[in-house]
Amino acid sequence: MVFLFSILLIIFIFLEGTVTTLPLVLIYLLCLTIAKRDAVVFPVAFGAGLFLDLLAARTLGLSSIFFILFVFLILLYQRKYEINSYPFVLFASFTGSCIYSVFFGHGGWFLQSLINSFIALVIFGALRYYKKNFQTRI
Repeated sequence: MVFLFSILLIIFIFLEGTVTTLPLVLIYLLCLTIAKRDAVVFPVAFGAGLFLDLLAARTLGLSSIFFILFVFLILLYQRKYEINSYPFVLFASFTGSCIYSVFFGHGGWFLQSLINSFIALVIFGALRYYKKNFQTRI
């Protein structure tokens, strides 16, 4: 599972830093935070933000700060709301994508947020399917 998450992180950082403006790393961090529910996600968010800023030629640390705040808010609300659900993933990915796109000056933020929410739901569904069908057999 760790290997899969590591490969996925590398792919998302490369794609977002060079090819697309969709906040794919944000989706990754959302799914990782829901899967782990632990503070171990903070160093991953910080490192992913630094590498993303290097590839995108932005000021170092801006993405890291945004990602750390995003993960912090998700972990803060895990006691109040059920974060392991499709409505939460839809809301969190849409809201996070909107704020990220507006903050970093990407055009078409609404459409990007809709696409990003759909991608987040697909990845979250695949993660739940994997945990349900393959983790219990080991």
